[in-house]
Amino acid sequence: MTPSEGSSGDDLSLRTIQVHSFVLTNIDSKWRFGFCRHDPKSPTAMVIITYLPWHDTFMRFLNVLADIRKNRPNEFSSFLAESYNKGVPEPGACLKLHYDRASQTFLFQRPQQFQLPSIPENHNLNQYYNFVEPKFMIGIFAAMLAERRIIFVSRRLDILSSCVQAANAFLYPMVWQHIFIPVLPMQMKDILAAPMPFLIGVPDAVYDTLRREEIGDVVILNCDTRTLETPFDDVKSMPQELVSSLKKQLSNQADHRGDRVSKIFLGILVQLIGGYRDAVKFNDKITFDPETFIESRPSHLRPFLDKMLDLQIFQQFIEERLDMLNTGQGFSDEFEVEYFRYAEKSGRKTKQYKDLLKNFKDKC
Repeated sequence: MTPSEGSSGDDLSLRTIQVHSFVLTNIDSKWRFGFCRHDPKSPTAMVIITYLPWHDTFMRFLNVLADIRKNRPNEFSSFLAESYNKGVPEPGACLKLHYDRASQTFLFQRPQQFQLPSIPENHNLNQYYNFVEPKFMIGIFAAMLAERRIIFVSRRLDILSSCVQAANAFLYPMVWQHIFIPVLPMQMKDILAAPMPFLIGVPDAVYDTLRREEIGDVVILNCDTRTLETPFDDVKSMPQELVSSLKKQLSNQADHRGDRVSKIFLGILVQLIGGYRDAVKFNDKITFDPETFIESRPSHLRPFLDKMLDLQIFQQFIEERLDMLNTGQGFSDEFEVEYFRYAEKSGRKTKQYKDLLKNFKDKC
């Protein structure tokens, strides 16, 4: 995307530095993350491509690179070389890079693998929280759980990419399995007519060239006008007890710092799919029984969960959990921790699952 593709003629982005992210999908469906910084006074942009989804770290790093390139150009190449040769720090370890004749330091600690996005630390979540009303967050969440065709629109690429990335993060522990483009280049706009699910950030300048009849039934969140358009009743299709819980918790804005907002959405998924353990069968090979899963759920959740069985995001989640169990890896991410907390509060029996898991791992 050239700088002009994401901006209209009177857009503030033509006068201010733009920092945004994008995603490249490999042939094996793995994501590579791109982090881009463009100064409108420059004909070029600085871009970092990596498999590491460390948005805040690389955004900070780009600002340091820009500072060195502008004020200490003779150090730029050596600083880049040192950064590359340092490699990726071990989990929990820190990386230090010195510049300006060693008088300044770029320091960061490797992010925890399953750490939930927090306010104000996480830039993507901050933008999403500031530009999207809670009721629209719920609408997008419901649309993603229905695997809809979803478009975000904004004049500013930083807001656009941040909101798309933050919305995607709320799916954790599941992962969006379909077309995922945080910032859509003009030359790729035909993909918006594709019939399959997608989650795409569309710059306002690109969106203005579209004809609505060309893109069909699609969910559209405009981050600038703060409006949500949808031809579906996805929120009404969700269990209303969970929707009410979302609305109540998101309305208490005084309690939203830290990872609270992320945990609100995670808590909904814990109630929906955390009970997958009740359908895990420990035989020679650990398997998942869909019928047992539905039968073990509360009656008010069953109609919605029955539809979720067909979702690629849920199927991939189950496959990954079974793979980890069958290879003896086990897992203890934030989702599992939250499920056990929920199970203890609600009086659900989890000891049997813990014992079965321990016995299986002892056999490996």
